[in-house]
Amino acid sequence: MNYSLLTVIILLAVGFFYLYRRFSHSNFDKYADLTVSVLLDRNNGDSHSHYGCIIFQLPSYGEHVKEVVITGVQSSNKHIRVNAFEKLNFFVTPGKSTESAMRSIGFSIHNMALLNQKGQRESLLVKGYVIDRKGTKKFFLKTSYYVLQEFSEESFTNPSEKIEGLAV
Repeated sequence: MNYSLLTVIILLAVGFFYLYRRFSHSNFDKYADLTVSVLLDRNNGDSHSHYGCIIFQLPSYGEHVKEVVITGVQSSNKHIRVNAFEKLNFFVTPGKSTESAMRSIGFSIHNMALLNQKGQRESLLVKGYVIDRKGTKKFFLKTSYYVLQEFSEESFTNPSEKIEGLAV
C-alpha cells in the first residue's frame, strides 16, 4: 500500500513539473520573439579551446513589455561552456516594437568536440523573466534551436531582413 501511494505521489509530482515547464515555455511567446545565433570564431582560439558568442535578438515584442531579462543559458551540447554572467537586460521602448534589441554572451568549446561538430541542430534553454508596464514580473523558459555557425560579416547582415533601428 505504501509503495503504490509513493508511486502515485511521484507520478503527480512529475506531471506537475512537466505542466509547469510547458506553461513557462509557452509564456514567453505571448510577450516577444527571441532569435538566437551561435557564432564560432575559428581565428580566436588556443591549443585547448575555441571561442565564440551567442547573440540574442528581440525582433518584435508586445506594446505592454517594458523589459526582458535573461538570467540563465544552457546548451544541449555539453561541450559548449557559456561564460558566467549575471543577467542580460533588454530595455524596450513603448511604441518602438520595430526596433531590434540585441545582446550577446561568450562561450568556449573544446577543440576535440569541435572536430566532431557536423552542423547538427542543437537547442539552447533560455531562462529569465519579462516585466510588463505594470511592473509585474513573469518568469519564462524558452527553448531556441541553433546550428553552430562560422563568425563572418554575413552573420550580421541578412539581405532578406531590414532592421529599422537598433536599441542597445
